[in-house]
Amino acid sequence: MRVAINHETVFRYPSPANYAIQYLRLTPASGPHQRVLSWTVSAPGNLRPWTDGFGNLSHVLVVDEPHSEIRVTAIGEVEIADGGQPLLPAFEDLPPDIFLRSTRLTTADERIRAFAEGFRPGIAANARRGLDGLLAGIQESVLYRSGIARVPPSARQTLDARSGQHQDHAHLFITCCRSLGLPARYVSGYLCAQSADDRRRPVSADRMSSHAWAETWVEGAGWLSYDSASGATNAQAHIRVAVGLDALDAAPARGLRNGGEDPQMEVTVDDAVRLRQAQRDQQQQ
Repeated sequence: MRVAINHETVFRYPSPANYAIQYLRLTPASGPHQRVLSWTVSAPGNLRPWTDGFGNLSHVLVVDEPHSEIRVTAIGEVEIADGGQPLLPAFEDLPPDIFLRSTRLTTADERIRAFAEGFRPGIAANARRGLDGLLAGIQESVLYRSGIARVPPSARQTLDARSGQHQDHAHLFITCCRSLGLPARYVSGYLCAQSADDRRRPVSADRMSSHAWAETWVEGAGWLSYDSASGATNAQAHIRVAVGLDALDAAPARGLRNGGEDPQMEVTVDDAVRLRQAQRDQQQQ
């Protein structure tokens, strides 16, 4: 499946800002599950590419003159595999154990540890099936709800609230995995509309969504994807952009400014999905 993406983020300031710096993680990389055909990030000011400590293809944007708006666009095409596949261990530069580290958003307290322990026997018997059980358990315990981007709560706050957005589901799954001694990390990217042969509920029924999910390291298999917001495991509908210990490490845009009080952020993501059924039919003939 080939997907054309147009991702636009607009920061607007009621009063002009004098200076702004943004760290942008908006560029996907090619890997076993996806192939980037073209990709361009554009923005006003000084835009410089770099690679962060997690290997994410990133940009630093500096606007050092008065401004009332910053408009950032990421446009490109990505081809994703017809069937979900785990990332291969050889594709990774960082040792998995780095992702056992807790953060403010992914700290396991007594309640989360007790919740996670209920899934330990199943994971010990069969890691993949056990993690599927953890995914289902979080879905039953925490209602998915959509909403605008905001500062994410901690995993404990999400479990207490019994509802959360995709970022919150990912943090809770990651926290449970780390509590059980399994490396887990946060992933930001995109979720496509439901494909013809994937009947799981998508977050958006008619367009591309900016999305987040979790990856867990399983010995002998590599990094496996778990998305409790949509109920998908290694689904073909995900486009992976950035990884980190939590949402703050993999945020599409994060920065500082001087002036420009009470900013407003507007994000739109549009797609054009073309299922290459004709090509598959030709290959089968």
